Amino acid sequence: MKFIIKKKFFLKTIQKLNNIICINTEHPITNNILCCIKDNITYLMSTNLELEIISKIHCSKVFSFGEILIPGKKILNIIRSFPQNAEINITINNNSMELQYQNIYFSLNIINAKNFPRFKRKEIIHNLTVNQKKFKNMIYNTHYAMAKQDIRHYLNGMNIKIKNNKILAIATDGYRMAFAYTKYNHAKTNISIIIPYKTILKLIQILEDTDDLFQIHIGKKIIQFNLGTDIISSKIIDQQYPNCKNFFIKKFDKIISIDKDKLKQALIRASILIHQKLQGVRITMKNGLCIVTSNNENDEKIKEKFQINYFDIPIEITINIKYILDVIRTIQNSTIDILLTNNSSAIYIKCTNINNSYHIIMPLVL
Repeated sequence: MKFIIKKKFFLKTIQKLNNIICINTEHPITNNILCCIKDNITYLMSTNLELEIISKIHCSKVFSFGEILIPGKKILNIIRSFPQNAEINITINNNSMELQYQNIYFSLNIINAKNFPRFKRKEIIHNLTVNQKKFKNMIYNTHYAMAKQDIRHYLNGMNIKIKNNKILAIATDGYRMAFAYTKYNHAKTNISIIIPYKTILKLIQILEDTDDLFQIHIGKKIIQFNLGTDIISSKIIDQQYPNCKNFFIKKFDKIISIDKDKLKQALIRASILIHQKLQGVRITMKNGLCIVTSNNENDEKIKEKFQINYFDIPIEITINIKYILDVIRTIQNSTIDILLTNNSSAIYIKCTNINNSYHIIMPLVL
Protein backbone atom coordinates (compact mmCIF):
# COMPACT_ATOMS: atom_id res chain seq x y z
CA MET A 1 0.00 0.00 0.00
CA LYS A 2 1.59 3.26 -1.15
CA PHE A 3 0.32 6.77 -1.88
CA ILE A 4 1.25 10.48 -1.89
CA ILE A 5 -1.00 13.03 -0.22
CA LYS A 6 -0.90 16.76 0.51
CA LYS A 7 -0.72 17.71 4.18
CA LYS A 8 -3.68 20.15 4.00
CA PHE A 9 -6.07 17.42 2.78
CA PHE A 10 -4.80 14.75 5.16
CA LEU A 11 -4.75 17.01 8.24
CA LYS A 12 -8.28 18.35 7.74
CA THR A 13 -9.72 14.84 7.51
CA ILE A 14 -7.66 13.39 10.36
CA GLN A 15 -8.80 16.25 12.65
CA LYS A 16 -12.44 15.58 11.79
CA LEU A 17 -12.14 11.86 12.51
CA ASN A 18 -10.22 12.36 15.76
CA ASN A 19 -13.07 14.46 17.15
CA ILE A 20 -15.16 11.35 17.81
CA ILE A 21 -12.34 9.13 19.07
CA CYS A 22 -12.39 8.60 22.86
CA ILE A 23 -9.62 6.81 24.70
CA ASN A 24 -11.26 3.41 25.06
CA THR A 25 -9.49 0.88 27.30
CA GLU A 26 -12.25 -1.71 26.86
CA HIS A 27 -12.10 -1.56 23.03
CA PRO A 28 -8.61 -0.15 22.28
CA ILE A 29 -8.98 -0.88 18.57
CA THR A 30 -11.37 2.11 18.33
CA ASN A 31 -8.47 4.45 19.23
CA ASN A 32 -7.32 3.94 15.64
CA ILE A 33 -8.35 5.26 12.23
CA LEU A 34 -8.99 2.88 9.35
CA CYS A 35 -7.19 3.86 6.13
CA CYS A 36 -8.44 2.07 3.03
CA ILE A 37 -7.54 2.50 -0.64
CA LYS A 38 -9.93 0.78 -3.01
CA ASP A 39 -10.63 1.38 -6.72
CA ASN A 40 -8.33 4.46 -6.66
CA ILE A 41 -10.43 6.06 -3.88
CA THR A 42 -8.95 6.63 -0.42
CA TYR A 43 -11.24 6.35 2.60
CA LEU A 44 -10.54 7.16 6.24
CA MET A 45 -12.88 5.92 8.97
CA SER A 46 -13.20 6.32 12.74
CA THR A 47 -15.77 5.14 15.27
CA ASN A 48 -16.64 5.28 18.97
CA LEU A 49 -19.13 2.38 18.56
CA GLU A 50 -22.08 4.81 18.75
CA LEU A 51 -21.04 7.04 15.86
CA GLU A 52 -19.03 6.36 12.72
CA ILE A 53 -17.54 8.74 10.15
CA ILE A 54 -16.19 7.75 6.73
CA SER A 55 -14.40 10.44 4.72
CA LYS A 56 -13.18 10.31 1.15
CA ILE A 57 -9.84 12.00 0.67
CA HIS A 58 -7.94 13.15 -2.42
CA CYS A 59 -4.47 11.67 -2.97
CA SER A 60 -1.92 13.15 -5.38
CA LYS A 61 -0.90 9.64 -6.47
CA VAL A 62 -1.90 6.07 -5.57
CA PHE A 63 0.57 3.26 -6.30
CA SER A 64 -1.01 0.28 -4.51
CA PHE A 65 -4.19 -0.63 -2.61
CA GLY A 66 -5.01 -2.10 0.81
CA GLU A 67 -6.28 -1.20 4.27
CA ILE A 68 -4.61 -0.66 7.66
CA LEU A 69 -5.26 0.83 11.10
CA ILE A 70 -3.24 3.84 12.23
CA PRO A 71 -3.19 5.33 15.77
CA GLY A 72 -5.57 8.31 15.68
CA LYS A 73 -4.00 10.84 18.05
CA LYS A 74 -0.44 9.95 17.07
CA ILE A 75 -1.00 10.35 13.33
CA LEU A 76 -2.69 13.71 13.97
CA ASN A 77 0.39 15.06 15.77
CA ILE A 78 2.70 13.69 13.08
CA ILE A 79 0.78 15.24 10.18
CA ARG A 80 0.63 18.58 12.04
CA SER A 81 4.42 18.58 12.34
CA PHE A 82 5.06 18.52 8.56
CA PRO A 83 5.64 21.84 6.72
CA GLN A 84 2.48 23.53 5.47
CA ASN A 85 2.88 22.72 1.75
CA ALA A 86 4.28 19.22 2.24
CA GLU A 87 3.36 16.34 -0.07
CA ILE A 88 3.81 13.30 2.13
CA ASN A 89 4.96 9.95 0.75
CA ILE A 90 3.28 7.13 2.68
CA THR A 91 4.34 3.50 2.35
CA ILE A 92 2.98 0.47 4.23
CA ASN A 93 5.44 -2.39 4.70
CA ASN A 94 4.38 -5.42 6.76
CA ASN A 95 3.52 -3.96 10.20
CA SER A 96 4.89 -0.44 9.76
CA MET A 97 3.80 2.81 8.15
CA GLU A 98 6.52 5.10 6.76
CA LEU A 99 5.85 8.81 6.22
CA GLN A 100 8.45 10.87 4.39
CA TYR A 101 8.86 14.41 3.07
CA GLN A 102 12.30 15.64 1.98
CA ASN A 103 14.57 15.05 5.02
CA ILE A 104 11.71 14.24 7.46
CA TYR A 105 11.02 10.56 8.13
CA PHE A 106 8.58 8.82 10.52
CA SER A 107 8.00 5.12 11.06
CA LEU A 108 4.87 3.93 12.88
CA ASN A 109 3.61 0.56 14.05
CA ILE A 110 0.24 -0.35 12.53
CA ILE A 111 -2.51 -2.90 13.22
CA ASN A 112 -4.35 -5.28 10.94
CA ALA A 113 -7.76 -3.82 10.04
CA LYS A 114 -9.59 -7.15 10.06
CA ASN A 115 -11.25 -6.73 13.48
CA PHE A 116 -12.07 -3.02 13.22
CA PRO A 117 -15.79 -2.54 14.11
CA ARG A 118 -17.99 -1.27 11.28
CA PHE A 119 -21.67 -0.42 11.15
CA LYS A 120 -23.90 -2.79 9.20
CA ARG A 121 -25.63 -1.00 6.36
CA LYS A 122 -28.56 -3.31 5.87
CA GLU A 123 -32.29 -2.93 6.37
CA ILE A 124 -32.56 0.68 5.16
CA ILE A 125 -36.27 1.50 5.38
CA HIS A 126 -36.48 5.19 4.47
CA ASN A 127 -34.45 7.35 2.07
CA LEU A 128 -34.70 11.15 2.19
CA THR A 129 -33.10 13.95 0.18
CA VAL A 130 -32.78 17.14 2.24
CA ASN A 131 -31.40 20.67 1.88
CA GLN A 132 -28.22 20.99 3.99
CA LYS A 133 -28.71 24.57 5.15
CA LYS A 134 -32.35 24.10 6.16
CA PHE A 135 -31.65 20.88 8.05
CA LYS A 136 -28.61 22.39 9.80
CA ASN A 137 -30.57 25.49 10.87
CA MET A 138 -33.37 23.29 12.18
CA ILE A 139 -31.17 21.15 14.42
CA TYR A 140 -29.00 24.12 15.46
CA ASN A 141 -32.05 26.05 16.66
CA THR A 142 -33.08 23.17 18.93
CA HIS A 143 -29.87 21.36 19.96
CA TYR A 144 -29.22 23.35 23.16
CA ALA A 145 -32.39 21.95 24.81
CA MET A 146 -31.28 18.31 24.63
CA ALA A 147 -30.43 16.55 27.86
CA LYS A 148 -26.88 15.20 28.10
CA GLN A 149 -26.74 12.49 30.75
CA ASP A 150 -30.32 12.10 31.87
CA ILE A 151 -31.43 8.77 33.31
CA ARG A 152 -34.35 9.05 30.88
CA HIS A 153 -32.21 7.98 27.95
CA TYR A 154 -34.70 9.14 25.33
CA LEU A 155 -34.09 12.79 26.35
CA ASN A 156 -30.35 12.50 25.53
CA GLY A 157 -31.05 13.15 21.88
CA MET A 158 -33.26 14.93 19.38
CA ASN A 159 -36.60 13.66 18.13
CA ILE A 160 -36.85 13.97 14.34
CA LYS A 161 -40.37 13.58 13.00
CA ILE A 162 -41.56 13.57 9.41
CA LYS A 163 -45.26 14.29 9.23
CA ASN A 164 -47.72 16.56 7.40
CA ASN A 165 -45.14 17.56 4.74
CA LYS A 166 -42.67 18.74 7.39
CA ILE A 167 -39.46 17.59 9.04
CA LEU A 168 -39.79 18.53 12.71
CA ALA A 169 -36.96 18.61 15.28
CA ILE A 170 -37.86 18.50 18.99
CA ALA A 171 -35.49 18.64 21.97
CA THR A 172 -36.21 18.87 25.69
CA ASP A 173 -34.47 18.18 28.99
CA GLY A 174 -37.71 18.37 30.98
CA TYR A 175 -37.28 22.04 31.97
CA ARG A 176 -37.20 23.65 28.55
CA MET A 177 -38.06 22.68 25.02
CA ALA A 178 -37.23 23.78 21.50
CA PHE A 179 -38.83 22.77 18.25
CA ALA A 180 -38.26 23.78 14.66
CA TYR A 181 -39.39 22.52 11.29
CA THR A 182 -38.64 22.74 7.60
CA LYS A 183 -41.00 21.90 4.75
CA TYR A 184 -40.58 18.50 3.11
CA ASN A 185 -43.01 17.34 0.46
CA HIS A 186 -41.48 13.98 -0.45
CA ALA A 187 -42.25 11.80 2.56
CA LYS A 188 -44.15 8.60 1.77
CA THR A 189 -44.88 7.74 5.40
CA ASN A 190 -44.71 9.22 8.89
CA ILE A 191 -41.37 8.77 10.67
CA SER A 192 -40.26 9.38 14.27
CA ILE A 193 -36.72 8.64 15.49
CA ILE A 194 -34.36 9.84 18.25
CA ILE A 195 -30.84 10.85 17.17
CA PRO A 196 -28.24 10.87 19.98
CA TYR A 197 -26.81 14.10 21.39
CA LYS A 198 -23.23 13.61 20.10
CA THR A 199 -24.45 12.81 16.59
CA ILE A 200 -26.44 16.05 16.46
CA LEU A 201 -23.37 18.06 17.55
CA LYS A 202 -21.25 16.38 14.88
CA LEU A 203 -23.85 17.12 12.17
CA ILE A 204 -23.88 20.80 13.16
CA GLN A 205 -20.08 20.84 12.73
CA ILE A 206 -20.00 19.06 9.37
CA LEU A 207 -23.13 20.27 7.55
CA GLU A 208 -22.52 23.35 5.41
CA ASP A 209 -24.53 26.55 5.03
CA THR A 210 -25.35 25.81 1.40
CA ASP A 211 -28.46 24.74 -0.47
CA ASP A 212 -26.74 21.52 -1.59
CA LEU A 213 -28.79 18.37 -1.07
CA PHE A 214 -27.69 15.37 0.96
CA GLN A 215 -29.07 11.89 1.57
CA ILE A 216 -30.49 10.50 4.82
CA HIS A 217 -30.92 6.73 5.07
CA ILE A 218 -32.94 5.44 8.04
CA GLY A 219 -32.88 1.82 9.19
CA LYS A 220 -34.27 0.00 12.21
CA LYS A 221 -31.25 0.67 14.41
CA ILE A 222 -29.04 3.15 12.55
CA ILE A 223 -29.31 6.39 10.60
CA GLN A 224 -26.85 7.42 7.91
CA PHE A 225 -26.14 10.89 6.52
CA ASN A 226 -24.44 10.83 3.12
CA LEU A 227 -22.82 14.20 2.39
CA GLY A 228 -20.80 13.07 -0.60
CA THR A 229 -17.26 13.26 0.80
CA ASP A 230 -18.44 12.33 4.31
CA ILE A 231 -20.77 9.56 5.49
CA ILE A 232 -21.92 9.80 9.11
CA SER A 233 -23.59 6.74 10.60
CA SER A 234 -25.14 6.66 14.06
CA LYS A 235 -27.13 4.36 16.27
CA ILE A 236 -30.71 5.44 16.94
CA ILE A 237 -32.00 5.66 20.51
CA ASP A 238 -34.52 2.83 20.53
CA GLN A 239 -37.11 4.38 22.87
CA GLN A 240 -40.35 6.34 22.65
CA TYR A 241 -40.05 10.13 22.75
CA PRO A 242 -42.60 11.93 24.98
CA ASN A 243 -45.67 13.38 23.29
CA CYS A 244 -45.13 17.16 23.06
CA LYS A 245 -48.27 17.92 21.06
CA ASN A 246 -49.84 20.02 23.84
CA PHE A 247 -46.97 22.52 23.62
CA PHE A 248 -47.62 23.34 19.95
CA ILE A 249 -49.77 26.43 20.55
CA LYS A 250 -50.90 28.38 17.50
CA LYS A 251 -52.60 31.36 19.15
CA PHE A 252 -51.11 33.56 21.89
CA ASP A 253 -52.74 36.21 24.06
CA LYS A 254 -49.69 38.49 24.22
CA ILE A 255 -46.75 38.98 21.86
CA ILE A 256 -44.00 41.31 23.08
CA SER A 257 -41.11 42.24 20.79
CA ILE A 258 -37.76 42.97 22.44
CA ASP A 259 -34.35 44.03 21.11
CA LYS A 260 -32.28 40.87 21.46
CA ASP A 261 -28.92 42.52 22.14
CA LYS A 262 -30.31 44.87 24.81
CA LEU A 263 -31.92 41.96 26.63
CA LYS A 264 -28.78 39.84 26.25
CA GLN A 265 -26.50 42.50 27.72
CA ALA A 266 -28.92 43.15 30.59
CA LEU A 267 -29.03 39.43 31.39
CA ILE A 268 -25.24 39.09 31.26
CA ARG A 269 -24.94 41.95 33.76
CA ALA A 270 -27.68 40.41 35.91
CA SER A 271 -25.76 37.12 36.01
CA ILE A 272 -22.97 38.85 38.00
CA LEU A 273 -25.26 39.09 41.03
CA ILE A 274 -27.35 35.98 40.44
CA HIS A 275 -28.37 33.62 43.24
CA GLN A 276 -25.97 30.71 42.73
CA LYS A 277 -28.48 28.06 43.79
CA LEU A 278 -31.71 29.38 42.26
CA GLN A 279 -30.21 30.99 39.10
CA GLY A 280 -33.39 33.07 38.73
CA VAL A 281 -33.76 36.45 37.01
CA ARG A 282 -36.93 38.55 37.08
CA ILE A 283 -38.13 40.24 33.88
CA THR A 284 -40.90 42.83 34.24
CA MET A 285 -42.63 44.43 31.26
CA LYS A 286 -44.82 47.50 31.88
CA ASN A 287 -45.34 51.10 30.80
CA GLY A 288 -43.05 50.78 27.78
CA LEU A 289 -40.16 49.37 29.81
CA CYS A 290 -38.44 46.03 30.24
CA ILE A 291 -36.92 45.79 33.73
CA VAL A 292 -34.36 43.06 34.46
CA THR A 293 -33.53 42.44 38.12
CA SER A 294 -31.62 39.84 40.09
CA ASN A 295 -30.19 39.50 43.58
CA ASN A 296 -27.86 37.01 45.23
CA GLU A 297 -27.61 35.27 48.59
CA ASN A 298 -26.07 38.39 50.16
CA ASP A 299 -29.01 40.60 49.11
CA GLU A 300 -26.82 42.38 46.56
CA LYS A 301 -28.99 43.54 43.70
CA ILE A 302 -28.92 44.74 40.10
CA LYS A 303 -31.71 46.42 38.15
CA GLU A 304 -31.62 47.55 34.54
CA LYS A 305 -34.31 49.18 32.38
CA PHE A 306 -34.65 49.68 28.65
CA GLN A 307 -37.53 50.74 26.41
CA ILE A 308 -39.89 48.34 24.65
CA ASN A 309 -43.17 48.81 22.80
CA TYR A 310 -45.50 47.35 25.42
CA PHE A 311 -48.17 49.32 27.32
CA ASP A 312 -50.69 46.60 28.24
CA ILE A 313 -51.25 44.91 31.61
CA PRO A 314 -47.93 44.59 33.52
CA ILE A 315 -46.23 41.20 33.17
CA GLU A 316 -43.65 39.74 35.52
CA ILE A 317 -41.83 36.47 34.91
CA THR A 318 -39.03 34.74 36.80
CA ILE A 319 -36.87 32.50 34.68
CA ASN A 320 -33.62 30.52 34.82
CA ILE A 321 -30.99 32.91 33.47
CA LYS A 322 -28.94 30.19 31.77
CA TYR A 323 -31.95 28.87 29.89
CA ILE A 324 -32.98 32.23 28.45
CA LEU A 325 -29.38 33.11 27.54
CA ASP A 326 -29.10 29.79 25.67
CA VAL A 327 -32.14 30.79 23.62
CA ILE A 328 -30.87 34.31 22.91
CA ARG A 329 -27.47 33.01 21.80
CA THR A 330 -29.15 30.56 19.43
CA ILE A 331 -31.48 33.07 17.76
CA GLN A 332 -29.87 34.91 14.83
CA ASN A 333 -32.39 37.77 14.48
CA SER A 334 -31.91 41.19 16.09
CA THR A 335 -35.41 41.07 17.59
CA ILE A 336 -37.15 38.34 19.55
CA ASP A 337 -40.80 37.83 20.49
CA ILE A 338 -41.91 36.71 23.94
CA LEU A 339 -45.26 34.96 23.63
CA LEU A 340 -47.65 34.28 26.49
CA THR A 341 -51.02 32.57 26.77
CA ASN A 342 -53.56 32.57 29.57
CA ASN A 343 -53.90 28.77 29.37
CA SER A 344 -50.23 27.96 30.01
CA SER A 345 -47.54 29.18 32.40
CA ALA A 346 -44.82 28.31 29.87
CA ILE A 347 -42.86 31.16 28.27
CA TYR A 348 -42.49 30.96 24.49
CA ILE A 349 -39.73 32.78 22.60
CA LYS A 350 -39.19 33.01 18.85
CA CYS A 351 -37.54 35.11 16.16
CA THR A 352 -39.66 38.09 15.15
CA ASN A 353 -41.42 37.43 11.79
CA ILE A 354 -40.13 33.83 11.67
CA ASN A 355 -42.59 31.10 12.63
CA ASN A 356 -40.72 27.85 12.02
CA SER A 357 -38.95 27.60 15.40
CA TYR A 358 -40.08 28.10 19.01
CA HIS A 359 -38.28 27.98 22.34
CA ILE A 360 -40.21 27.13 25.51
CA ILE A 361 -39.02 27.67 29.08
CA MET A 362 -40.93 26.88 32.26
CA PRO A 363 -40.92 29.77 34.77
CA LEU A 364 -39.30 29.53 38.19
CA VAL A 365 -41.39 29.68 41.32
CA LEU A 366 -39.34 31.46 44.01
